[in-house]
Amino acid sequence: MSEPSQSRKDSSDGKNRSSHRLSSSELTDFSPGRQRFRQALTIINLSVRRYLFTRYMGVLIFLGLTPCLFAGMIAIAKIIQEGYGRQPQISEMNQFLQMAFRLIYIHFIIFFVAIIFGFTLLRKEVDDRTLHYLFLQPVSKTLVILSKYVAFVIVTWIFLCATFLLMYVIMFIPYGIGVMAKDLFESGRAVSLVEECFVMLVALALYGAIFMVMGTLFKSAWFGAIFYLWETALPYLPSTFKFFTVSNYLQAMTPERGAIAPQLFELYGEMPGPLHCVIAIVLILTVFISLTVFLIRRYECRYAES
Repeated sequence: MSEPSQSRKDSSDGKNRSSHRLSSSELTDFSPGRQRFRQALTIINLSVRRYLFTRYMGVLIFLGLTPCLFAGMIAIAKIIQEGYGRQPQISEMNQFLQMAFRLIYIHFIIFFVAIIFGFTLLRKEVDDRTLHYLFLQPVSKTLVILSKYVAFVIVTWIFLCATFLLMYVIMFIPYGIGVMAKDLFESGRAVSLVEECFVMLVALALYGAIFMVMGTLFKSAWFGAIFYLWETALPYLPSTFKFFTVSNYLQAMTPERGAIAPQLFELYGEMPGPLHCVIAIVLILTVFISLTVFLIRRYECRYAES
């Protein structure tokens, strides 16, 4: 055989081997794990897009920007009264930020955002009579629910973190970027902001999982008022009952405890340790997500019979 023919044959064999490797790669794309992962990404993508164009997103925008509006009003008042570029009282600003984070974000905004999105995660599909379209897809019910839950957490967490950081920036407008940079990197405030954003993620995941179960059991969110009273009554509950509230573990995870007034902190009492917080968070998520999956796997679209 001539040398050119041999070269063409080797080239052909190389292409065949390359084609064989490509087909093997394509076959791995259809493995059950990879297929479920792609299905989950597709559902998350569709759910995120749907959340962005619903009236609930308007409520999220309003609630998230309200603290920024108040911070802007305070910043304008300080500029008018004290002028621009004066040295701030960092301790007072930290106390204001912590009170805003604990009372406005954790106990109000995140709680009601979780009610709106978590409760309607499945209830809206039932009320709109569109749940059967999801269940008729070649995707497991469990994957559908978990993907929609992850989409809710992603959308709300990113937006609320952005508004929280924006509120922090607005607070430093009267004092300049240099003062803010010093507070962030020399005083270690940047680490605290990251920790606070993580606490917001945990809060959304916990409250979202709880209200997702309630949305499968009840047609209205009346229970939210009772649960809200239970969570906000944390400082006045006996120490034994505190461990049965989500707020107790969120408060324990929140940094900058020294910024809270001593009288208020005494009402909260002794906080659980990091290990207790991790165990409680994992337990709450496992119980409520598993309960949602259990209910949905046995759910039937009975509205089609009416």
